[in-house]
Amino acid sequence: MTRPVEIHRNDRSALPRFAALNAEWIEDLHVLEESDKAMVATPEIYLDNGGQVFSAHIDGEVAGAVALKPHPDGRWELTKMAVDQRFRGHGIGQKLMDAVQDYARDILKLDSIFLLSNTKNEAALRLYERNGWTVNHEGTHPIYARCNIGMEKRL
Repeated sequence: MTRPVEIHRNDRSALPRFAALNAEWIEDLHVLEESDKAMVATPEIYLDNGGQVFSAHIDGEVAGAVALKPHPDGRWELTKMAVDQRFRGHGIGQKLMDAVQDYARDILKLDSIFLLSNTKNEAALRLYERNGWTVNHEGTHPIYARCNIGMEKRL
């Protein structure tokens, strides 16, 4: 892909596409859980609760997106990463990953971030591993039915 990719942060006009892309992959591999349904209905909750949403734009179209969500215990979670099927395999996920990691390290001054995933999400897990994420939890998760792996990235 030779078209330029622009990464935007907290672009409210990208939130409906952020929600739709995530609902698409979740429904493809899993089932929408209550927190997913809330995200689809009101994706702005990520921004209104102090989080960050990064979106990748190609020719004005949202090609992918990811959120960085704060937790009450002070930790931050990389969550809801999705890339439009038409743009997969062109480095969009890597550009989003770079933006999140750079923001977390350079702006938020965090030492680490974490994520929850599922071993069915093989492409995502490969991306995380390439970026130095390490497994810190395996097995069932107490809140999310689809999550069976947790990872952490030391920044």
